[in-house]
Amino acid sequence: KESNEAAAQVLLAAATMTAQSQALVHSTIMKQLSPTQNLARDLKLVFPSLGQSFILAMLESQDGAFSKTFFEQLRSEVEKNAREKASSAESAQEEEKNSKSSTDSMQTTSKSPPSDDSTKKEDDGTKTTIAKDSKSAQEEGGGRGETEKGKQDSTSKNPEEKAKKKTKKTQKKQKKEKKEEGGQPMMIKIGKNMAVSGPSIVSTGAVIPIVPERKVKSMHVEIVSPSGRVSSSTCVFLPSEFGSHTVKITCDGKSSDELFRIVASSAVYEYADSLDKLYDTLFWSWEGNWHGDVENSVVQLVLAVEDNLKKFIEGMNSMLKSLGQDTDTNQLLTTLQENMGDALQTHDKTAMGRLHQAIYQFLEIGMMPWPQSFKDAVAAFERVKFQYSNKEKVMEALLVVQASLKRHLGSAEKELEPSCQYVTRLKTAMRRLDDMIGRNTIDLSLMWELRPKPFENLFAMFGGQAQDNGPPRSKIKYLPSLELKEAIGGGKDLDKKVSLYNEVLLGDAMMVGSMLGYEVGHDVGQDRRIIQNLLFAGFGYLTTRGGKIIPTLNSLRAVLPLTNAPSTKEAKGAKNRSRSRSPAARNTQSRQQKKERKSANLAIGHKKLKKRGKDVSRMLRNAARDKGSISFRVNTDFKQTMRLLTEHHKDSWVGPKLQAVWEVMFKESEMLVFELWYGGEMIAADIAHRVGRSIYVATRFFQQSYRKLQPGFLLALVETKFLAEAGFVLWDLGGTDSSPMMAYKEVVSFQMSRPEFLAKFLPVRAGSVGLKTGIIIDDVKAEHLLC
Repeated sequence: KESNEAAAQVLLAAATMTAQSQALVHSTIMKQLSPTQNLARDLKLVFPSLGQSFILAMLESQDGAFSKTFFEQLRSEVEKNAREKASSAESAQEEEKNSKSSTDSMQTTSKSPPSDDSTKKEDDGTKTTIAKDSKSAQEEGGGRGETEKGKQDSTSKNPEEKAKKKTKKTQKKQKKEKKEEGGQPMMIKIGKNMAVSGPSIVSTGAVIPIVPERKVKSMHVEIVSPSGRVSSSTCVFLPSEFGSHTVKITCDGKSSDELFRIVASSAVYEYADSLDKLYDTLFWSWEGNWHGDVENSVVQLVLAVEDNLKKFIEGMNSMLKSLGQDTDTNQLLTTLQENMGDALQTHDKTAMGRLHQAIYQFLEIGMMPWPQSFKDAVAAFERVKFQYSNKEKVMEALLVVQASLKRHLGSAEKELEPSCQYVTRLKTAMRRLDDMIGRNTIDLSLMWELRPKPFENLFAMFGGQAQDNGPPRSKIKYLPSLELKEAIGGGKDLDKKVSLYNEVLLGDAMMVGSMLGYEVGHDVGQDRRIIQNLLFAGFGYLTTRGGKIIPTLNSLRAVLPLTNAPSTKEAKGAKNRSRSRSPAARNTQSRQQKKERKSANLAIGHKKLKKRGKDVSRMLRNAARDKGSISFRVNTDFKQTMRLLTEHHKDSWVGPKLQAVWEVMFKESEMLVFELWYGGEMIAADIAHRVGRSIYVATRFFQQSYRKLQPGFLLALVETKFLAEAGFVLWDLGGTDSSPMMAYKEVVSFQMSRPEFLAKFLPVRAGSVGLKTGIIIDDVKAEHLLC
């Protein structure tokens, strides 16, 4: 309504719509935008090949049935632009490929290849790519010229040829899908049965057309923003504020059965999210190449810790204890030492990634003057680790940070004082990032400067300039604190904090009370209230080994929706009915069952989970059960669960103080333990909380000695089926990242951004669902699995 430029974007999107939607676009713009001269001028800039007088004539047509020629020309203009872009991109790729091929031919014709090890390492990736490209070119050349040979090849039993053809076919398919996906505009679609589909998250300021897939005479759209403001539209969604928007659509008097929710992001959220992804990539992009220089860097780190850091921490702790304070630095030091030992012993990705994370936990406390020898050892470790990391992934993440930082800097300059320290720091980071990417190099020291230091606002207490002047949503927040009264009281105050940190939080974690945190175990009743209030607001939580509680709002959440899952009775009854019919009827019945199952699992729609379900079903049919049956139970042995959890996770965040709180919560029916037993032995368990119609799994374990039974996946599939039948809507596994330890979550759940998760969670957090306890299934079979 306020910008002809936006109207031009709407008309651009309308070029791909149906004729009915185009009519709605035209009538809406004509009612709400003026003067048409200015709009015609703007459209002339967007579509230079169309005459301004022609555009003006089309816009000012009053008969309602405006000329189709207008949109046909717009469509042709869009397609022309797309073709030109595709052609230029293909030309660039072809030039790059030719240059690489010529380099490769020069190298292969050389009689004496270079023997220097560093040169080999640098050229290794290029040679591999060129080899693949040349093989693909040979395959394409052979396929084009020899039809009869192609027929023979199709029947060939050579497994290598088959694998090559399959890979080539898959690559072509993926390339085609990617091209089609890139050419399609982002829009909300209304199906024939009023089923609404569309993107789950979009940027504020975007223009999202609402497109019916059938002929409609009238359409009305009602949009409720996160702040509760209600607006209406006829054909387009224009998000102007961050958060989850509710969209209700009515076509020809018929409304959609379910409200459609779409999340609008913001510049500050996108910057924080891009930084989270960058650090995640930095921690876990090491490719597992263990060399002498890697080992030496870890050894130097060990020496720096033993010689200097330990003495420094001992002195700091004695000083804090004299002031009546305590910190978790001893626990952090122990974790760091254990991770260094694991890295030297196992040489694996998990140990190296966890070591890198532990280092950041130390150095992110920017107020501490850590010994210089320790800082130098950290810098050396990072340089060597990065040398053997996937640099392309890191550079891709940096490019995303660059784009989001540019947008965030633009909004910050409008909302904050241009000379304030926050904006100054963003400008400095922007210059360094542009320079680094322009030179195609990566300076690891910049990684430490991109995110703000925790507790930096404490300097305002000593007469310094406060860093949080301006609107609270104008900049990212790192390791902020919740007031203790907010955590104890819960309610609207805590909801407001979740709404704020949903947008601006960097790094997932927060503190309670103060920079020194809140420790559980002193007042169990208060501890219980805090945990329940945090979960109800949408937080997850962890504790340090010393018992300090850390609320988490993870940038990525692992969640499985449980709606539309088929019940055990339906699955078992369908199987029995199929057996009782004739072969012909069975075939018909089988097709119908597949169709129904596909419809029933529509909300799950998880290929990896379904594949795992088949594997587990096969295991249940074939595995010998020497120790008895496999049973599924709920809340039968809390003490054994805690004992096995401690044995499985040696560095578990669930310490004795939290276990004592959990024991009271368990007795008060505020905790759930889902158990998998093999004969008389517990082999897996999930420790969880009930939050309305959602289940939050705080932690889980399985016994490695029974891994052939896939106990972790088996429990997940049985548990989620049980919860779905009871009426639960979400199965929440908490935060996830790229570490190997979290890989299982990708198999059993979906990864949702923080705003997407809260949009699904908040509507279902109220209410209660009854749940049976005891032995639920005494002999687990395939029909007891979710899929």
